[in-house]
Amino acid sequence: MTATNQFVDLDAAVALRVRSTAIRVGMMAVIAVMLWVLSDWRVAPLWWTAYAFIQYGLVRVQSGGAPAKRVQLYGLSIATYVVAGFPAWHMWTHSGDLGIAAATMFLCGILVHLVVSSLGARWLFWASAGPLVAYLIAIPPIAFGAHRLGVGLAISGCAVLLVSYLMVLWVDHLNALTAMEEARRQAEAASQAKTDFLASMSHELRTPMNAVLGAADLLGRTDLTDEQREHLAMLSDGGAVLMHVLNDVLDLAKIEAGKLLIDPTNADVHDFARRCAALWRPRAEDKGLAFSLSISPDTPQFVIIDTIRTGQILFNLISNAVKFTERGQVSLTLGATVLAQGAAQLTFAVLDTGLGMDLAVQQSLFTAFQQGDRSTSRRFGGTGLGLAISQKLASMMGGLIRVESMAGEGSTFTLRVPCALGEYAAPVEAAQPEPRDTLGPDIRILVAEDNLSNQRIIDLFLKPLGAQVTIVADGAQALDALARGRFDLVLMDMQMPIVDGLEATRRLRGGGGPNADVPVLALTANVMESHREACRRAGMTGYIAKPIDARALLVSVVSAIDAHLGVDAAAPAVKAA
Repeated sequence: MTATNQFVDLDAAVALRVRSTAIRVGMMAVIAVMLWVLSDWRVAPLWWTAYAFIQYGLVRVQSGGAPAKRVQLYGLSIATYVVAGFPAWHMWTHSGDLGIAAATMFLCGILVHLVVSSLGARWLFWASAGPLVAYLIAIPPIAFGAHRLGVGLAISGCAVLLVSYLMVLWVDHLNALTAMEEARRQAEAASQAKTDFLASMSHELRTPMNAVLGAADLLGRTDLTDEQREHLAMLSDGGAVLMHVLNDVLDLAKIEAGKLLIDPTNADVHDFARRCAALWRPRAEDKGLAFSLSISPDTPQFVIIDTIRTGQILFNLISNAVKFTERGQVSLTLGATVLAQGAAQLTFAVLDTGLGMDLAVQQSLFTAFQQGDRSTSRRFGGTGLGLAISQKLASMMGGLIRVESMAGEGSTFTLRVPCALGEYAAPVEAAQPEPRDTLGPDIRILVAEDNLSNQRIIDLFLKPLGAQVTIVADGAQALDALARGRFDLVLMDMQMPIVDGLEATRRLRGGGGPNADVPVLALTANVMESHREACRRAGMTGYIAKPIDARALLVSVVSAIDAHLGVDAAAPAVKAA
């Protein structure tokens, strides 16, 4: 155990003692009253006052990294147990055999308390236990005197054996605690390393994917032959599959790191189910499958659930049903059981007439990176992450997913999610006008992006706005450009050479120049919540994840500029091309 860790454990041990100060002082008051009443120990009030005064000093000093405070702490700990064990002398010498037994149990009880409360604080334990051990070993022979020295030494020997056992017990517990703490630190370090790796992988994959999908989007706006459009569709579909796999891996990492949050809100679950069905019905019908939705009439319309995570689960379940069904139908049903005190349990069931599976396959179905069998993976593709993530999400919401299936006869996946009953909410009409579709040449936009392909893609995406676009390759060049001229918006990549986007934004906000309050939108392939929070702390206005969707970029740019300039966006809507 390092010195730093010892001081951390010392703080924890002292905090535990401080929390129990009132109880210990109260117990000592009871003992003082008993000694005064039962054995006529007139010093008892003075003894209790001294003990309480020392505890007050411990509360005031507590712990800390300063050596002077640690010296005070150890000194007060020694004084605490010198005073705490002092009544043992009176009980041994003035209370007969009952007093001897009581004194021995009194001292041993305090020692046991120390074993429990001082784990990990080695020197604090020895400083506190020393006076009690001295009392246990020294008092018996002195109290019995020369005429019964053998008895006194025998009792002292028993005390030595007891203390030795307590020491062994304490050392064993300390070693176990140290091993557990080290294992916890290693596990946290491994988890953090995995999270960092996945974040880096996300950035490295999303950056080129932004160029691939962006170029495909731009190419789709040109005049193409039917064959060229077919090739373009294959390119876009392949990119979408890669992004789906990447998102699955990141979701799994966030769940395992405890960084994925559940956010239940009041929702119209009937409308939610209908929207899920509307999303998948065309895809099922494209395969020649029938798709149906059934909502039980006793299902409450408004409930408190996380529709985003529930939708993610249903997306995976329905996606698998459509994928593994060659003929027949796919059905989505919604039911509910209303419980007491405004609670309910929603039941979503996805039924298909597809391949089905045997019991052996079902047992490994929710294990990450596993699919039914190798032939399934070769034939249908996929990573085997969707169901594992779905089960984890269901568990985080207090629910679970069950499967019923037979090989060749289809499958039924049932999602049960507990929820609270919600309140009626009238549909919200879209009253806000969409952002205008042009900005004009008087608007200046600065783009800081180090990847040449992404520079070209972003420039082409922004072209319909008609604004002046200046492109630089790093944060230092961005700061230089911002110092030389006025801009209405900055699109800032987070990871760039020389000066990254976060540091450039911090310098911009703190520099007090003409662009100190200009809107800054982060363009980044980092998608973890910690990265979004870093953008907010640096002073960025918004966040656009890569691969960049052209429409989302234009809407974000126009909205940020209009908000900054105080323009009423009551003009024609933004068009992506």
